[in-house]
Amino acid sequence: MGKESRIRQERKAGLVEKPGTYHKDRFPVVMRVIAVVLIVALATWGSLFAVKSTTGTIAYQVGTGKVLQSDIAARVQNYIDMYTQYGMDLTAAENASTLKSVRKNVIDSSIEQELFIQYATSKNLKIDEAKLKTALDTEVETAVTQSKTQFGTDTQGFDDAVIAQYGSMDKFRAKLRTQIQPYVERQQLADAVTAEVDAGVTVSDADIRTYFASQGRVNADHLLIMIDADNDSSSTIAAKKKVAQAIYDEVVKQKSENATFDFVKYAQEKAAELNKKTAGYARYETLGFFTTGQMVKEFETAAFAAKTGDIVGPVQTEFGFHIINKIAQEPVSTIYDTAETVKAAHVVLGFGTGDQTTGATAAETLANKVYAELQKGLSFKTAITKYSTDADATTGGILDYFSSVGDATRFDALATLKTGQYTKPFVDGSSYEIVQLLDRKPLVKANLSDKATYDKVKIALEDERKAAAKITLVTKLKEQFPVREGQWSRITRWYGRGIGKVLGGIGQWIVKATGKGTTTPPATDVPTTPSAQ
Repeated sequence: MGKESRIRQERKAGLVEKPGTYHKDRFPVVMRVIAVVLIVALATWGSLFAVKSTTGTIAYQVGTGKVLQSDIAARVQNYIDMYTQYGMDLTAAENASTLKSVRKNVIDSSIEQELFIQYATSKNLKIDEAKLKTALDTEVETAVTQSKTQFGTDTQGFDDAVIAQYGSMDKFRAKLRTQIQPYVERQQLADAVTAEVDAGVTVSDADIRTYFASQGRVNADHLLIMIDADNDSSSTIAAKKKVAQAIYDEVVKQKSENATFDFVKYAQEKAAELNKKTAGYARYETLGFFTTGQMVKEFETAAFAAKTGDIVGPVQTEFGFHIINKIAQEPVSTIYDTAETVKAAHVVLGFGTGDQTTGATAAETLANKVYAELQKGLSFKTAITKYSTDADATTGGILDYFSSVGDATRFDALATLKTGQYTKPFVDGSSYEIVQLLDRKPLVKANLSDKATYDKVKIALEDERKAAAKITLVTKLKEQFPVREGQWSRITRWYGRGIGKVLGGIGQWIVKATGKGTTTPPATDVPTTPSAQ
C-alpha cells in the first residue's frame, strides 16, 4: 500500500470512529491533534511529488552522471524474477534480508558502472567496434526472441504485428538497435576499464606458492544483533551497539571462567531471549567453511584475522553487530583437494503421497522387514528389485560416486563400512533407506606439481587481486567523481524516518484505540518500478 493510501486509511479510521475506552472530554482534543498531523503529512507528501516531478527519479548523482531509481528497480525486479524461477520468493518477509542484499548489490554495481564510464570518458578510452557490434547483435536478437514469446506459438501473428507497426522485420530490428545501443555502449566502456584494471595484475610463481599455503577458508558461527540501516535511527543503532558490546563482554568473561563454555548454546539462548522482547532483534547462525569474497568485507576481515578458537566482536556490518566464534581454518591447498567419494546402491522405502505420519510408520516397518531379510541372506540386488520405491530401482539403485558435500546423510551413514556392507535403515527426507557401499575413493591432497592444480590456483589468485584492484580504483574514482544521493531519495528517506514514522505510530495507536484495521506495518524493501520519466 502506498503512503498516500495508507494516510487516507488512517485518517478515515481516526476521524470516523471514536473509541469508547477514552474519556469523552479528552478524545476530541486528541483527534484534533491527529487531524493536524495528518494534514501536515499529506501536504508534505504532496510537496514531495512536486519535487519528484522537477528532479526526475535520480537515485544517485555520480560526478556529472546519474543513476536512475527506475533502472535500479528494474534490475532488482530481474533478480526477483530469477529467484522466483528457482522457487524462492524474494518479496516474502522471511527473505527480506536477501532482497536487501540484492538491492544493495544492484546499487553498488550501478554506481560502479557510472564511475567507470566517466573514468573511461576522461581517459578517452575507445570501444572495440567489433565487440560492440557482436554484443549489440546478440542483444537485438534476444529482444526479438523475447517479443516473440508474447505471441506464444502464433509466429504469424508476431510477424503481422511487426509489419503493421514497423513496416518490416528489418525496420523493427533497426528500431531495437537504436534503443539498445546506448546501454550496450555504456557496458562496453565499463568493460574497457575493467580490462585495463585486469591487465595491470600479475602474479609470480613465488606468489602462487605463498598463496597456496596461506589461510584459505574459515569455519565460524556468529550471534548477530540486527540493524536496519534504512529505518533505524542513529540512537537506535548506538543502543544496539551497546547491547552487542555487553554480550561480547559477558562471553569473554564466561569463557575465561569456564573451560567448557559452549558458545552455540549461549548464542542460541541469548538470541531467543532478545527476540522474545523484540521480534527480529537477534539471530544465531552456523556458517560452515567460507572463503574470501563470500562474506561482507568487515566480517571476512575479522574472521580471517582471528585465531582458531577466538571469539571476536562486536564487528559492525550493514547487517548489524556480529559476535564471531572462529571454529577452524584451513589453508588454500585444501580447497583443491579431491574429496573422498563413495559409490553405493540403495533400497528406498518412500512414505507415499498420503498422510506422512502414517506413511513414515509403514515405511519404517517395511524397512526393518527388508533389513531382517538381508540379514538372513537376501541379496541386496534382489532387495532393490523387490522392495525399492525409487525410480532408479529398475537400473540397480546405483548411486554413482558422491562426497559429503550435498549428500552428507548417505555419506555419513557409509563412513565406517567396508565394501559390500550395508547400513541399518535410516531416514533421508521422506523415505527410509538402506545403503550398500560398493566402492570408496580416498581423499587426494592437492599439489602444485600437478599443472591443472597450479593453473587453477594461479587463476584464483589473479581473480582475487583483480577484485582488490577494482575496489581500489572505485574508491579512488569516488573522490574524483563524488557520489551523492539523489534529492528524491534523500527526501523520501527523511519522510520515512521522520514524520512518516510518527504517522505510522499514530496509525497503530488509532487501530488499538478504535479496534479497527490492522497494526501490522506495511512491507518494506519491496521495490516497485516507478513510471518511466
